[in-house]
Amino acid sequence: MQQQYKDYYTASDEPQIVEISKASYISILGSGSPGTDIFYAKKKAIASFAEALKKDFADTDNAFSDNIIEIFYWFDENKVGYVDIGNFYTTVDLALLQYRIAIRIRDFISDEHIRQVAARRQGIPFANSFEHFEYTEGTCVQLLHSGPFAGELETLPILQQFATANGLKKSGMHHEIHLVNFEKGQSQAHLQTILRDAVSKI
Repeated sequence: MQQQYKDYYTASDEPQIVEISKASYISILGSGSPGTDIFYAKKKAIASFAEALKKDFADTDNAFSDNIIEIFYWFDENKVGYVDIGNFYTTVDLALLQYRIAIRIRDFISDEHIRQVAARRQGIPFANSFEHFEYTEGTCVQLLHSGPFAGELETLPILQQFATANGLKKSGMHHEIHLVNFEKGQSQAHLQTILRDAVSKI
């Protein structure tokens, strides 16, 4: 299990193909640009909610310390059509973007437990909006992006070219794993972000 977690949070700065098995998350949905105040408010709230979950299992055999924030992004293809990896952020109005902010949790944490924590911790913003989420990405292409998010506009086409060269096409949500925490207004020069996209054979 520990090796599985290590591999999940590991990526090279060169594109690669990986297999990602089913994972469980605490998550919250949203829509629109990822730079809005509501986006950052939900990001901060999920960190607080995850801390509350961890306290329930502290000093037990099930204690855990997961706190890396991840975001799944997608567009409604019925409205905007197919959006590929390389132009994910550049061809559609970001007001139409859908997202799920998530933190990976251990498989023994149930939806019922999440509801119990929400009932006890109503002081955490959006407490009743957090939900259990499971996702199996399967075959993915990924790479490690270093620096500001704006630089992803140059990094994602590299990932796209790699996928195409290997006979693969985007077939799931765009997934970003923020290995370095950040808040609104902070410098992004030091950030490291895994960019991961589920793919299938062309």
